[in-house]
Amino acid sequence: MTSQVLIIDSSSVQAMRVKVLFELLGGDVEHVHYRSLEADLNLDRFDVVVVAHGVPASKLSPIQQLRHHDKLVLLAPKPDNAEHLKSFSEINRALPNGIVIYPFFANKDITGLLERLLEVGATNSLVLPKVLLVDHHTPRLEMLANSLRGAQLAVITATTLPEALHAAEQHPVDLLICDFNLEKDTGLDVFNKVRQVHHNCRCLLMTSRVNQVDMLEAVRQGVEDVLIKPFDESDLLQSLHKLWQTELLRRHNQELVERLQDTVDALIERDSLLRVIYKHTPDPIMLFNRQGHIIEANDSCCELFELTEEELQPLSIFELFDEVSVLQLRDLMKHIGMLKHFDCELSLPKVGERSIPLMGTFNEIDHHGEMAFAVIFKNVSKLKEQQEMLEETKELLEFEVQARTSQLLKAKEAAEAANLSKSEFLANMSHELRTPMHSILSFARFGLDKLMSPEVPIDKLKKYLSRIETSGERLLVLLNNLLDLSKLDAGRFPFNPSFHNLVNIIQNGIEDVSGTALEKRIKIRFEKQNRGVMTFCDPEQINQVIRNLLGNALKFSPEGSEVSIVLSCEGQDIHIKIIDQGVGIPEDELEQIFAKFVQSSKTDSGAGGTGLGLAICKEFILLHKGQVYAQNNPDGGASIHISLPLVEYTEGVI
Repeated sequence: MTSQVLIIDSSSVQAMRVKVLFELLGGDVEHVHYRSLEADLNLDRFDVVVVAHGVPASKLSPIQQLRHHDKLVLLAPKPDNAEHLKSFSEINRALPNGIVIYPFFANKDITGLLERLLEVGATNSLVLPKVLLVDHHTPRLEMLANSLRGAQLAVITATTLPEALHAAEQHPVDLLICDFNLEKDTGLDVFNKVRQVHHNCRCLLMTSRVNQVDMLEAVRQGVEDVLIKPFDESDLLQSLHKLWQTELLRRHNQELVERLQDTVDALIERDSLLRVIYKHTPDPIMLFNRQGHIIEANDSCCELFELTEEELQPLSIFELFDEVSVLQLRDLMKHIGMLKHFDCELSLPKVGERSIPLMGTFNEIDHHGEMAFAVIFKNVSKLKEQQEMLEETKELLEFEVQARTSQLLKAKEAAEAANLSKSEFLANMSHELRTPMHSILSFARFGLDKLMSPEVPIDKLKKYLSRIETSGERLLVLLNNLLDLSKLDAGRFPFNPSFHNLVNIIQNGIEDVSGTALEKRIKIRFEKQNRGVMTFCDPEQINQVIRNLLGNALKFSPEGSEVSIVLSCEGQDIHIKIIDQGVGIPEDELEQIFAKFVQSSKTDSGAGGTGLGLAICKEFILLHKGQVYAQNNPDGGASIHISLPLVEYTEGVI
């Protein structure tokens, strides 16, 4: 960002010179005459403010806010302009934080000062020398002292060697300006005495005769320069400035040398410490170049590879590891990129032993001007073993958890199924047992009540006894079905298969339900082939299947309808289809009606049932290695399909 610079000027040449130098340094300069200075101008928005000499003291009020500005520059006037010098002295006292630029400063000096100012602020304020001025001629002494003080220099005066020595002992002295000829001593005598107190004091001699001073001897004793009288203040200030710049340069060089020495000492100490740490650290460390040639290795690295440092150095790091590790390492070194570091898993072969797994942390470094790599090896054998054990334990635990979870799920499903079966069984049994039992008890009480009357109504007693008989038969059927199911589940149901004509078995089943068909005026039509069908079966079980299925068909068929039985043979299978014209079966219940205690929702119409008959039919068919299923007819009603294995055809059997 460009620095904002404000110059408050009085049309001085020096201000114009500073303006040009600021612009050369990239500053954005605003040059304002003090008469145009606004009272409410915010001076804090400027990075640097320059106040030129010639600004009258009456204009101090608007610039009082600069008292705490950290980058303030004051341009001093020449010593021969008393009016400007007086005004500048007042401004300098009012703004003591300002950096003073004197008119005898060269452009190079001013540029250096401005560069430091723009970089770090007012911490680089100009350091001025403390001057000891010695001259036995009092008027000249006072004139020179006033000239130097007008240039903002601290000046101490003396007229003799004892006074000069006393002043040097009481005050710091950077520069000695002394007349060569004093009343009793010479300027060289004063310089030698003062230098005993202030070793770095520099000397400027004044003389009216060039031949009077032995320049070679003066230079040998440390005199920096000789001014020939008469001279003006400008000559004096320029010589003094040159002398002081030389001293500042010496001090700066000395400071740099001391700092450099401190840095070198610190680096040597740090290098020694790092060398000790590197040498004796328990972690193996190795340095090698980009071609893989080993530069050096510490003691732990030598122990790891079981080689001395002298044996390691001729080798390449690629000779120490297996082929897979070397290929991986070469690839990572080739594509290291901007990160300059990577990790690599390595395998260290051991003759007759298991390879040692290592983790190497590689860093690209500058080794004496050439790119190299530093690597720290970590033996991860125990970590690998623990990782393998953890993996094995994890797999074992996962297997055990899965097995246990599967067992628990099966147990849960079995428990839920058992609980559901139990609930369904109890609900169905309580209903199926309660209904006929309630009917038996009710009609028995009605009969007893009628027997107590004077005249016994025989017809009503017959009706009550008939109802009791019907309910009892229903209970008997239910108990028989339960007994059959329990035997089937236990595998103890009698199964006596033999060769029988299936046509005869079906006709017997039709005759068993013919009474019910006559009551509802339902016609049973049996479609069969002209020849008999022999099969290996238990006739009692097949007969019970036909009876149950025909009974269901008659139960759900309307009066005056028709129930058909179709017997056919296809390939090695016998097919029996029982077709009714009843209410049908809901599509979502077709696969459930053969389950135990499951009844179609169509039974809500009053047809009744225990929900066990179809389950028993399915078990009997499965005993004969057959299949049974239900489906709805396109024109209404339902069909039950049975398939049994065919044994043979027998012609002429009716």
